[in-house]
Amino acid sequence: MNILPPKSWEEFEEMTLDACKIRWQNPDLQRNGRQGQTQNGVDILGSNHLFDLVGVQCKNYKDKLNISLIKTEIIKAESFLPKLKMYYFACTDRTDSLLQKEVRVLSQERTSQNKFPVMILFWDDIVQDLVQDVPIFKKHYPQISISIDADLKVKDLNLYCILDLIYFTSNLDFYNQLIFGEIGALVSEDPLQIKSVLFSIKYSASKILQPTDYDKVAKLINEYIEYLFPKTNRNDDFLWSKANSISSEFVSIILGVQYQLAKRELAIYNVGKILSKWNIWESNSNEELWADDNWESLIKFIAIIELSEISNLVEGLRKQYEKGDHWIRLDFPHKVYNHIRLSLMYK
Repeated sequence: MNILPPKSWEEFEEMTLDACKIRWQNPDLQRNGRQGQTQNGVDILGSNHLFDLVGVQCKNYKDKLNISLIKTEIIKAESFLPKLKMYYFACTDRTDSLLQKEVRVLSQERTSQNKFPVMILFWDDIVQDLVQDVPIFKKHYPQISISIDADLKVKDLNLYCILDLIYFTSNLDFYNQLIFGEIGALVSEDPLQIKSVLFSIKYSASKILQPTDYDKVAKLINEYIEYLFPKTNRNDDFLWSKANSISSEFVSIILGVQYQLAKRELAIYNVGKILSKWNIWESNSNEELWADDNWESLIKFIAIIELSEISNLVEGLRKQYEKGDHWIRLDFPHKVYNHIRLSLMYK
């Protein structure tokens, strides 16, 4: 659904406060002061799930948020006491890849100088947090009826779930490196992000795998989550080799599903594999363009799935991709994935 943000800044601040309470599982987050008082760039204050002091600045502007405004607010937040460990911007804008990139670069520069990192919550992120708690969501949108546990109403649930299952499973090691690795630590990536990936894998597996295989996968994913959390500080007792041995077991079961597929289902499996490899390839700072034969394979499998509108769209994206620089190309694998996913979603 296209859920519209509130017009008043007071309501947006209240919604952001509720969303952050859900995100960080901390009911004790609170507003900082009131209108007219000096707030030092912080509207919401409290501890996140890692017990780090976090400040949130809420921006409900008619004009789009930009990096200059963010830098201005950061200067104010640097004088906040006690000193913040992380600083978030919450805005009513839709997700913007360019602004995300600018914030990532700025955050990396700051952490290299031992200053707090900066992150951004777009309106889509806030809604995604709110719908995790139906009573809280309905407090803000009583006119909207939602059911979180209902099956997705899609054209072909099998194709939809196979795409998600293979794309996320094939990218799991990459996501772990991104979130828990050196870069993730540098920009203070939220380790709980990996839970969303694992829950997506688990849901899709429940629709695609045979019951006995799904039971094994679900058990292993639960074991994997239990090992990853709450050990998010990566202490001396934590071993990635043990985590990898658990994940490799359920990943092999999931990827083995290809031998049970044919025609359109096998084609969407291959699309998921191609997109995940492309995603990893682009993220390795590869300055070269993705090879033509990879594009041809992708288009061939999309044609088998009988998504003619997506075939035309991908051809157009290919031209944009070839003209863009590395930073622009970085987002293309996920952009193509989203277009295919949406085409499978709506009846």
